[in-house]
Amino acid sequence: MALKRILSNRKLVAGSLVVLVLAAMALAAPLIAPPQGDDPYVIPRDGFSSTPEPPSPGHFLGTMQGQYDILYGLVWGTRVAFRVGLTITIGRALIGVIVGVVSGYYGKWSDALLMRVTDAFLAFPIVAAVLVMLTVSVDYWGLRLGEGDTAIVWALILFGWMQYARLVRGNVLVERSSEYVAAAVAVGARDRRIIFRHVLPNSTRGLFVLSASDVGAMVVTVAALTFIGLTGDEPTADWGAMLKYTRNWIIAAPAHALDFWYTYIPASVAIVLFSIGWSLIGDGLRDVFDPRWRSLRGMA
Repeated sequence: MALKRILSNRKLVAGSLVVLVLAAMALAAPLIAPPQGDDPYVIPRDGFSSTPEPPSPGHFLGTMQGQYDILYGLVWGTRVAFRVGLTITIGRALIGVIVGVVSGYYGKWSDALLMRVTDAFLAFPIVAAVLVMLTVSVDYWGLRLGEGDTAIVWALILFGWMQYARLVRGNVLVERSSEYVAAAVAVGARDRRIIFRHVLPNSTRGLFVLSASDVGAMVVTVAALTFIGLTGDEPTADWGAMLKYTRNWIIAAPAHALDFWYTYIPASVAIVLFSIGWSLIGDGLRDVFDPRWRSLRGMA
């Protein structure tokens, strides 16, 4: 029945197809756009002209200023998107699950302390928190302003685990009061066994839905922070960096507004598709596995 619900959910199927196509592109990157150097994420250039060139047989999506190949950046940028989105989401989930389990299971002073810390982190707007951390983290953990996405990734992890913690804590509170946990305590089972064998496996409601939606959202956030100038000036195989490098061509004279469409539309479409794909997966998982949401949808 679960498989039937999954296959009959249009959002989940559509989102999965989009993500699978992008994943196939990432895996086939060396075949689609063979690297031309030691670092495959450095976009090769075919000249030094300051004017972008339109699509041609040699460059199917054209080139940016400096004659950087757009197709190459688009293809290898898919790998960067998956790496960034999954790294941030997994890091957030790990921290949130640990905090949520400890807080919900042990309760009392540990619950009060951890929830106050969580509330303190929630008080910071995520963009402001990222900017502050980027400013003060020079030479700390190797994070340097303008050295790529590393600092941004760490900042988004450290200031984005709170939703996971609150979600898991609520689920653990429900499971802790169940009869099977009381029975395990009565027979003398250790806390570690109870948590990992009984409580945690039954406290994942909503976790995968939140994680799936977060993957696409994090790629959009990193691209936006990159676009406003938090990384270096040279273009790399990163969708946000490509948009930043070509932003002077996004707004042109009214009579020539779309003359350089190829410099920004491919990367923009890739970011939108990546975000929509993961969002559809998240919505589809919620429809399939949350009976309360299905009942509300049926009443509507």
